[in-house]
Amino acid sequence: MSRNKKQKTALIIGRWQPWHKGHRALFEAALKKAERVVIGVRHTYASDKKNPFSFDEVKDFIDSDLKGNYSGKYDVIDLPNITNIIYGRDVGYKVEKISLDDDIEKISATKVRKSMNLTPVSHDVEVQERAKRFGHEGGVIWFTGLSGSGKSTLAKALERKLFDEGYNVYMLDADNVRNGLNSNLGFSAEDRNENIRRVGEVSALFSQAGFLVLSAFISPFKEERRKISEMHSQNFHQVYLSADLDTCEERDPKGLYKKARLGEIKDFTGIDSPYEVPEKSDLISFIFFIASIMHSTSPLETISPTLTNGPFSGLGFR
Repeated sequence: MSRNKKQKTALIIGRWQPWHKGHRALFEAALKKAERVVIGVRHTYASDKKNPFSFDEVKDFIDSDLKGNYSGKYDVIDLPNITNIIYGRDVGYKVEKISLDDDIEKISATKVRKSMNLTPVSHDVEVQERAKRFGHEGGVIWFTGLSGSGKSTLAKALERKLFDEGYNVYMLDADNVRNGLNSNLGFSAEDRNENIRRVGEVSALFSQAGFLVLSAFISPFKEERRKISEMHSQNFHQVYLSADLDTCEERDPKGLYKKARLGEIKDFTGIDSPYEVPEKSDLISFIFFIASIMHSTSPLETISPTLTNGPFSGLGFR
């Protein structure tokens, strides 16, 4: 373990049986308070049904989740079975309780264990190796906006032009995903949330494999977009296409607005289901922006300042 005496370091302690999304959220919260996090694994492992995983297995779980995005930002150490933390006068430590969102707090390691017949697999190919071979890092550009705002049009144009310039790039579109991966889902609130969750997970896998993923989904709710962003701790960028409802309804390329107005489609975003406008996006794209990029001679001519020097610069755009 390399140490920098001046580096602010946080310590989180747990059994991590197994490591799951709630633990990752705790780690990320701790990292916001420090420059590095030490993850202490209590020595309860491989002792009973509640602690089935060995230290090495727990470490593999943690590494497979964190190593790609947080390499150099954490250490995993073996600790005794600590049951009490006691300190005397103020000697420079802070003992803090971090409260997470209710949906994170409710994650049960017991339920996770019951659902697992899995052994964590760590990749022998490092993220940095993929970036070196491909000439850029993996990442996700998430297009959100009303139906008809131009998400897929923009994503397709950008995919074509980035591909022609040598990038590993792939577009995920709502209709294509629903024809396969999510063909068993309907359009209830629950199913729509699950649809976006699955797409977020697939986007993360593509990103870890070194691809630039262009995901074009209405994703109307702030909470679901927040959860998606948390799946991608680095190189995730949201692009909001802010075409107004009148413009989108006038275009209506799939005839969906007409059907919604006739009552043939229920809970249609913009008509009888809300679209929650992002409070912050890496790029806000107005409807006329699509035309400009479609006629651009270079894939980055129109958005080059944003992609190469702005919030997207970590993706390695040339």
